[in-house]
Amino acid sequence: MSVSLRDIAKAAQVSEATASLSLNGRKGVNDKTRQKVIETAKKLGYVSNGNARSLARKKSGLIGVMIPNISNLFYSNLVRHIERALRDMGYKMILVTTESNINYEKEMIRHFVSFRVEGAIIYPSIKQNNNPEYINLLKQNGIPMVFIGNYYPEIDAPHVMSDLYKGVKEAVDYLFITGCRHFYYLGGCKSIISNQMKLNAIRDYLADRGIEFPDDHYLLLEHTRYENAFIRMDDLLSSGKKVDAVIAADAFSSLAVFNVFQKKGVKVPEEASIISFDNLLYPDVCVTRLSCIEQDLGSIVNCTMQNLQAMIQDGSKGVSHLSPTKLILRDTTKQYLAAEKK
Repeated sequence: MSVSLRDIAKAAQVSEATASLSLNGRKGVNDKTRQKVIETAKKLGYVSNGNARSLARKKSGLIGVMIPNISNLFYSNLVRHIERALRDMGYKMILVTTESNINYEKEMIRHFVSFRVEGAIIYPSIKQNNNPEYINLLKQNGIPMVFIGNYYPEIDAPHVMSDLYKGVKEAVDYLFITGCRHFYYLGGCKSIISNQMKLNAIRDYLADRGIEFPDDHYLLLEHTRYENAFIRMDDLLSSGKKVDAVIAADAFSSLAVFNVFQKKGVKVPEEASIISFDNLLYPDVCVTRLSCIEQDLGSIVNCTMQNLQAMIQDGSKGVSHLSPTKLILRDTTKQYLAAEKK
C-alpha cells in the first residue's frame, strides 16, 4: 500500500490536518512541528499525489517506463514492443528517457509515484550507479516494478533480460573454432550487470583454453556510438597490437570496427572476425552483412508483462527470467564465408 497522510500523522504524532498543513507549506504550524512532519514523510517514502483528483475514485491505468535513451536501436525497438503490449493490456505508458542521468532518474521515480502509476518497467542506467536505493520508493508506495534488459543487484525486484553470458560464450566458441585468439570487446560501462555477464563469458571461455583476456582488451566507450567506436579501434590498430576477433555492443559500433579494418588493410573475415549485438539493421543495408547475437525482444517484453500483470493483480513477487539469444553468422565471420563457398 502507498504511504498515506494518515500514516505520516500517526508516525509524527500529529493530526492529519497538521500533517497536511506541514507538507503543503501552509501557515498554522510551528517550524519544529513542520520539520518533524517533513522528516517523517521522507523517512516513510511519502510522495504527494500530483494527480489526486483524477485518481480519487479509479485506478490510473498508467504504467511508468524508464529507458536510458531511444537513439539506440535496441532501446527504441524495446519501447515499441512495450507500448504495443501495454496497449493490448489496456494501459497507457508514461515514457521517461534518462540519458543515464542518475539525478533525473531519481526525480522521475518520484513522478511515477506522484502520478500513482499502477506499475513500472525500469531499464537501469547504463552508467555506474553506486546508490540506486531510490528505486525502493516504488515498493514503499505499493507500486510493483520489473527490471528489463538489465538490473540493479542491490534492489529486490524481478528482472527479465537476455542470457548474455550464454550468448557471448557461444559467439566466442565460434570465433575460437575458426582460429581467432586475440579477442576484444567494444562496449559501455564495465560495472553494469549486462556488461559484466559479457565480460565474464569471454574470460571464462578463454581461461578454460589457457588464453588470457586482459583488462585493456575491453575497449570502453563513453558513448556507444559509431564515432567513438571508430576512434577506439583506430587507436588500437595504430598501436600495432594483434586483433583477430571483436565483439561489439551494437551494430553501429560493429560497422565502425569493419571500416577501421578496411582502412588499415585488414581483411574481414579472412584476417579478423566481427560479431555484433542485435539483429536490428536489415542485413542488406550494409556493404558487408554483420554476424550478430540476436536478442528476442518479443519474448523479453512478454515475460516482463506477465510478471507485472501478476504483481498488479495478485500481489505476487514476480520471477526473474533469462531469455535465450541466437547467434546469426553472416559475412563478418569465417565460418559463414566458408559455408557460402562450398
